Amino acid sequence: MKLYLKEYVYHLQEVIESHWIKLMSVLVVLFAPIQGIMITIGLAILADTVVGIWKSRKLDQQISSRRLSRVISKMLIYQITIILFFMIDKFILHDITANIFTIEWLLTKVIALTLVSIEVFSIDENIRQVRGSGLTEAFKRLIRKSKEIKSDIDDFDINKF
Repeated sequence: MKLYLKEYVYHLQEVIESHWIKLMSVLVVLFAPIQGIMITIGLAILADTVVGIWKSRKLDQQISSRRLSRVISKMLIYQITIILFFMIDKFILHDITANIFTIEWLLTKVIALTLVSIEVFSIDENIRQVRGSGLTEAFKRLIRKSKEIKSDIDDFDINKF
């Protein structure tokens, strides 16, 4: 029995090694519709990490490998979550939701939006801790400033020169 099992495992390993490129090609094609979503989530996590490191340096907090290792686990959990919900969307809900909504992979996109929102709120929280005001206040200042510039442009009279 042991000899048979060893031969089976060895044969399975040979099959996987010989078909590795085919297997990877199938996975790339299967997950092609969500590659942009996965990249977006990865960039959001990266941005949150960079802002978190910036906050730690500004507030003289220690940056430990343990805290940085959470980034890897967060990246894996978020990416696996997106893949899981994409599979649910594609193989279970697609026929149901396609008749109701025109947005393809709606559940996957909602989950992705939720995950990216979590990262944006974390970035805002880190900026708020360092500067005293967050992204929303900065966005409001930007809007006010652009309205002032627009008003100045509207008030500008070329005939005065």
